[in-house]
Amino acid sequence: MKSYLAIPTIKKTQSILQEKQKEAFLRSIEYKTVAEWLRFSEELYDTEPIAESVSYNDWNAPYCFHALCPKYLKAVRRLGCRSFRKGQVAMLTVAGGLGTRLGFNGPKGLVPVTPVKHKTLFQVFAEKLKALQQIYGRPIHWLVMTSEETDTDTRKAFREHNWYDLNYVHFFKQGVVPAFTEEGSCVIREDGSVHYYPDGHGGVFKALERNGLLKALKGWGIKYISYFQVDNPLVRLDDPQFLGFHIYKKSEFSTKVVEKVSPEEKVGVFVNVNGSLRLVEYSEMPEALTRQQDKAGYLAFRWGNTAIHLLNLDFVERCARLDLPYHKAHKKVQNWCPEQDKMQTEIGIKWEQFIFDALPYAKNPLLYEVERCEEFSPVKNASGSDSLETCMRDQVLRWKRWFKKVKISVDIPLDFFNNSHVEVSSLFADSLDVFLKKVKRLKLTQGFFEKLYLE
Repeated sequence: MKSYLAIPTIKKTQSILQEKQKEAFLRSIEYKTVAEWLRFSEELYDTEPIAESVSYNDWNAPYCFHALCPKYLKAVRRLGCRSFRKGQVAMLTVAGGLGTRLGFNGPKGLVPVTPVKHKTLFQVFAEKLKALQQIYGRPIHWLVMTSEETDTDTRKAFREHNWYDLNYVHFFKQGVVPAFTEEGSCVIREDGSVHYYPDGHGGVFKALERNGLLKALKGWGIKYISYFQVDNPLVRLDDPQFLGFHIYKKSEFSTKVVEKVSPEEKVGVFVNVNGSLRLVEYSEMPEALTRQQDKAGYLAFRWGNTAIHLLNLDFVERCARLDLPYHKAHKKVQNWCPEQDKMQTEIGIKWEQFIFDALPYAKNPLLYEVERCEEFSPVKNASGSDSLETCMRDQVLRWKRWFKKVKISVDIPLDFFNNSHVEVSSLFADSLDVFLKKVKRLKLTQGFFEKLYLE
């Protein structure tokens, strides 16, 4: 314990505690090793932004499938289909966040997100996986990374609603890290114990190992992990082309990207650092670089991160042994105030690890461009861009685009296209090609379009 007490942040915190709080504080600091506490103390006052310390160049255009010849496209697609049929792919959803910013009291995965049936994000993903099972004739393992704040409610909801076969759902909690005040002491609870916060999506590697899931995945014959975050209901899980290209290019880390809509869009961008592919978060990118243009007048740094990745399992195993960097963020924290002897909200320093910091360690990293309107509309804000309102709008517009491509003998009523409450379940179709095949089998009359929901 003496070695802990010599660490500046711990020493400073102990000096402001009341006697009744000290025992709980000392117990809670042992949750992390001395080496970890030293690391946080050393990095606490490191203020140099990562993006200012290196010289960036724009990355070459990502691979884009609609530019490929049909013969090559078909061969790559077969590779992906074969891997799905062999049961080599597991899905991983990062679901550690709360819906607080959306005005929802609970895990974000339980936010109702569809316009007609008001399905939760978790139910939307479960139906996508059920559809995959129907296509490939075998169950799909689903890994769900929760946090201390979301784990209990998430497990309870899955049991109550039976969205997916629980024999194939594997919950595991992400790690936690201490938060600090801007003065350099630990953020603590009322009893004096350290207030820990989730360690970010970059903690997924060690969390998988810590919970025994890396070994389990190997035993199930898994070779690839399809990773996505809980806030994007448009994510396409049945994408054999993406998987096939990942396999064909022998990539260990592949990512779907979209072109940024503006310099101000809050998405991380992919950059070339001395020939190495990296991603820089929007909060760490100098403003001048976000507006920089190439010779053709496009944003030089325009390939935005969708947080949809494919990872090789052996690469994930290697990453579990890495110490990825922590990124500092000034955010609201709940902290005990010694002057008032009560809890209060203040701006503190939180630490997060990012999954894309593993990119420099990956062989043949791959960017894959997709259409934003088909695959990317996250729910992050209460209003404005990337809100529940824009997400529902984008879902409806997507389904209406699909209907416009249907060739039938009757005209689709204009009322149908003007209606904002249209919904197509993933159990019916989750991509245009599947949708068109299934619609052909239906008897479409004008009366059919009085229905607002298709499953």
